[in-house]
Amino acid sequence: MLVLFLGWLVISALLTGNRGVNWWGPQDRADGVVMHIVYVVVLLSGWVLAHQTKMRTQLLTGLTLGGVLLALWSLAQQLGLIGVIGEGALQGVIATPAGGPMGQRGYMGGLLALLLPLAIITAGRTRMRWWAFAGVVLMTWALAGAYTRGTWLAGIAGVGWLAVWGWRILPKQVWLAVPLGLCLFAGTLALREPVRDFSGAKGLLDGSQRTVLWNSALYGIVQRPVFGWGAPGVWRAMAARPTSELLKEQEAKDVVTAQRLSQSADEMPAIAVTLSDGKRIVVRTPVNKVHNEYLDYALTYGIPAALMFTVLLGWAIWSGKRLALALSAGLVAYAVYLLTWPEIIRFAPIAWFMMGVCLAYGKQSLYRTTPY
Repeated sequence: MLVLFLGWLVISALLTGNRGVNWWGPQDRADGVVMHIVYVVVLLSGWVLAHQTKMRTQLLTGLTLGGVLLALWSLAQQLGLIGVIGEGALQGVIATPAGGPMGQRGYMGGLLALLLPLAIITAGRTRMRWWAFAGVVLMTWALAGAYTRGTWLAGIAGVGWLAVWGWRILPKQVWLAVPLGLCLFAGTLALREPVRDFSGAKGLLDGSQRTVLWNSALYGIVQRPVFGWGAPGVWRAMAARPTSELLKEQEAKDVVTAQRLSQSADEMPAIAVTLSDGKRIVVRTPVNKVHNEYLDYALTYGIPAALMFTVLLGWAIWSGKRLALALSAGLVAYAVYLLTWPEIIRFAPIAWFMMGVCLAYGKQSLYRTTPY
């Protein structure tokens, strides 16, 4: 599966032009074919390390501790104790409140959703680890405080998967940590203004120009279903769409005239618009990646690549549900996160490593019955 997946990405990169971007990815993403080769190497390292007997405890403890430290950073920002460090210092890192070293708050929430099931399992082991219990409280609080709907769904999905398969092996006291963290989040809202206002939102999927991104992705997939458009696929698909459709999806009203400013399909789409009151504005689409990773794989590399990635992720989730339950639940959260967010190299390697561990334990599940 891995050979076929990488092979398809390479063929797509060779056939769709703009080979430099196809190999390295957009400058602010760096998620091209080369990065996917790194992901596969990381997955295989997880496969290998899964066979080391001492790895399980070290993995759970290390990732839980890392999640707690990140949660503390995010909470400090949410409570106004620290500001944004390095804002604008690194291209592609949008440092916003409650984002911390992960940049955008949605990225921080996605990572915490990935790691929260591991913290719950760590807290629920034979000897109650109270530091891990406190870590679950802090991570739940920070995840809720990320105030991003997609990450909320991811967290619910991961904890829900863990509850379905692990309710018999985890002490009941452990589950008290999650509602306690939610109560602290409610207290934060009572003391401080929320970082976002959802009033008037059209629904869960509203925001980040998802309407135009998803419709452009679907349009592009239908046009080139086998090998895709290459990177940046969503901008290339937008360049082929009628201007009127793009403006309608971005809710540009009372438009009298519209003219495309972008000279290349690989540049940010920009449309100069004259409104009925004589005002002139420029409507831009700065996001160069579909906020749905499954659609983005299909758009950039073709439907077969998207199917292989989906099968690989689902295979890992199912393989780990017995002997690597914490990692399996974390991957469920990751899979749901990718429905409304792109795959972020800031923590995607952790997810691919977990996939390798789960796939390795899938082969051992026939002979062992003690999960972690």
